[in-house]
Amino acid sequence: MRIAVVGAGAVGGALAGYLAATGRHDLSLLARGAHLAAIRERGLTVRTPKDTLTCRPRASDDAADLGPQDVVIVTVKGHGLPALAPAFPALCGPDTLVVAAQNGIPWWYLHGAGNGVAAEPLEVVDPGGAMWSAIGPERIAACVIEVLPARIVEPGVVAHTAMPVLAFGAPRPGDHADRLAALADSFAAAGATARLPADIRVPLWSKLMLNMAVGPTSVLTGATMGAMEQAPGMAAVQGRLMRECLAVARAWGVELPDDIDERLARGSGVPGHKPSMLQDFEAGRSMEIDPIVTAVLELARRRSVPVPTIETLWALTALKERVAHTG
Repeated sequence: MRIAVVGAGAVGGALAGYLAATGRHDLSLLARGAHLAAIRERGLTVRTPKDTLTCRPRASDDAADLGPQDVVIVTVKGHGLPALAPAFPALCGPDTLVVAAQNGIPWWYLHGAGNGVAAEPLEVVDPGGAMWSAIGPERIAACVIEVLPARIVEPGVVAHTAMPVLAFGAPRPGDHADRLAALADSFAAAGATARLPADIRVPLWSKLMLNMAVGPTSVLTGATMGAMEQAPGMAAVQGRLMRECLAVARAWGVELPDDIDERLARGSGVPGHKPSMLQDFEAGRSMEIDPIVTAVLELARRRSVPVPTIETLWALTALKERVAHTG
């Protein structure tokens, strides 16, 4: 398959390395800046916990250079997608599958949500329906990145500290089954764990619960995963955030087990890792507040679910971002 990875930074670069390792695909990357320059000059290196993967994919900062693809994997963070919307027509032929790999509530969420829910853009994460119009929900699928703590070590070099665990699925179960199965098989052949759950919204919300608990709280405290796991009282705060998130998911028909205490007790396994939201904050980049927090508040409002802890978290994190950007 012709596969393009859009947003080939830390996570996108790691996924590209695994796909390239199979030798099955014609791989292209849409990247930018020093990372792009290094990939063009020296190729892409991915340091995994088991070995080092190297490849020399086609790479550009212009989608028109890459042309129409069979599959486009989008790893740009959700709040950065609307600005990229004009690039997708150059990558998409009539049968192109777009696989969205974002944290939080995605722009396509109301497509196939069931129970009489109107299929329409979710304004809080897709202002003006930019992504809805540029891609169209019928060609979309999702990749929930359940585990992949990755970072750019230097331009052209990506490292991650735990083996990838990925889940693939479509908003309407059964759609795009063959290509999603082929993608999952490719990642599995390269050493990742790749699942095809019956309902992709289950792992989506499960990951979102974790993002809700560790992302904004790490920004407010500056703490690594391990520091938060060891801090007195922190598990109780994170547990309240996760249970409110769980209540919203259930109100939208997504049945998740309440295994929150077990998840918190188990820990992350990567104590020195800084959540990506904290990495973005420290680098002066905009954060995923809207897909991870604001969109949950919107879905809670539509189903009249009380979420006081999430509301408090949203207010504090949004204020901290504003103060950091404006002084």
